[in-house]
Parts: sequence; C-alpha cells; structure tokens
Amino acid sequence: MDLYQYYIYENADQRTKDWFLAGSPFPIVGIIICYLALVYVIVPRYMRNREAYQLKTFMGFYNLFQVLYCVFLITNLVKAGWRPYFFYRCVETDYSDDPKAVLMVETTWYLLMIKLFELLETVLFVLRKKQNQVTLLHVYHHISTFVIAYIYTKYIGGSMLTFSIVANCVVHIIMYSYYFMSAYDVPLFKFLVAKYKKYITSIQLIQFCLMMVNNLLGLNPSCNVSRPFLAMYIPNILILTYLFYDFYNKAYSKSKSANKVKQ
Repeated sequence: MDLYQYYIYENADQRTKDWFLAGSPFPIVGIIICYLALVYVIVPRYMRNREAYQLKTFMGFYNLFQVLYCVFLITNLVKAGWRPYFFYRCVETDYSDDPKAVLMVETTWYLLMIKLFELLETVLFVLRKKQNQVTLLHVYHHISTFVIAYIYTKYIGGSMLTFSIVANCVVHIIMYSYYFMSAYDVPLFKFLVAKYKKYITSIQLIQFCLMMVNNLLGLNPSCNVSRPFLAMYIPNILILTYLFYDFYNKAYSKSKSANKVKQ
C-alpha cells in the first residue's frame, strides 16, 4: 500500500491528484471494462432484433462539437504558452501554480474528458449496426488514448510533449470536418468527401511520425521529460502506426485492385 500511495498520489502532479478521474486508476479501469462490455456484449444483444438507429442529426452535432472542442484545446494551449518550437526544443513541465502552467495542466484534463466522451463513438457504431467498424484498430486506439490522457494529466501536465495534443487536435479538426460533411447530401460536401477520403488515414500516419520524432527528442539526456511515460508512449505510437498502416494498405490496395478489374 505504501508503494501504491507513493506512485498514485505522492509521485503524481499535486495540482491534479484530486481532480475528477485524475486520482485513483480504478475508475479508469472500471470505465474500460464497461466500455468493452457495452460494445461487445450488452449493446449487440440489445440490437439483435432491432432496426439500426440512424442518429444522423446526433452524429452531425457530435462531429461539429469535436471540431469546436479541438479548437478550444489548441487555443488554451497557445494561451498557456505553447509554441511550434515545442516540437523540437526541450521544454520541461512547469509544476508551479503560475496561471499559464495551471492552464496548461487544465487543458490536459480537458483532453482526458474528450477522450472519455470519444468512447461513445464505438457504442454509436453498434447502435447503427456497423459492428464491422468495431475493429481492433478502433477499440485499441480509443482505449489507449484514454489511458494515455489519464497518465498525462496525472503525471506530466505540460512539457514539449504537448506537441502530441496539438497534432492530434489538428488531425481531429480535419477528420471530424470530413465526417460532418459526409453526413449531408450537399454537392460541395460530396465532392470534397470523394476527393479527400483516402488522405484522412495518410494524415493520421504523418501525425504518428511527427509525434514519434517529438518523443524521441524528449529522450535527450539533458532534457528532464518523464522517461517512464516515454517508455510507454513510444511503443504505443509504433503499435498505432502499424495498425493504421495495415488498415490503409488493406483498404486502398483493395480499391486499386477493384479499379483494375473494372478496367
């Protein structure tokens, strides 16, 4: 229990240890178990003899909300002192109660909240009877980002590694804008969706490459960035890169093959 107390509370960021979901890891584990039970057992059973829900209006508002929330996160980080040089320059976490340092860590907590909310996406897939989209890539991606956001809020709360948050928000602004447009039968939207669909996964892969470089630069011996966090985060980026590349390869190699057959 002494080790638990030390690593979970004493060694954590003292500014966040009492914040909602930023304390004990047990609620996080409980949420993940509930999430898995919902998407693999409870909701599929509920939907077994029911028609798929359309949820078109809800999805439109959800995608728009995601775009606005990502703009909010980036704006907060910039106000808290984030600059593009965080990508390559050693910037350590300011654990003080300076207003900018507090805003920085508050923004990481806002990130944790949106990653919690994003777990709902998988439930919506099942309600719409799109169980084929509940893939290993999708489920692992949502669980891992939720767990990482928890660890980041609890222990890191800033530093050069906030580059990952900004990069992820930029990608999500593009991605959810695409999803928003794809939900509506507007000629301009249909044109943009058809033209740029294949680039969405490419942009995500570029994001992972940039995040990897940022994390590797954080390993600089003279830079005091959490080594245990990097030891966990770097392998996770590699796993996600592999899963997204595998998805891209399968999805677009099949389309190319289909086009050749038609010709």
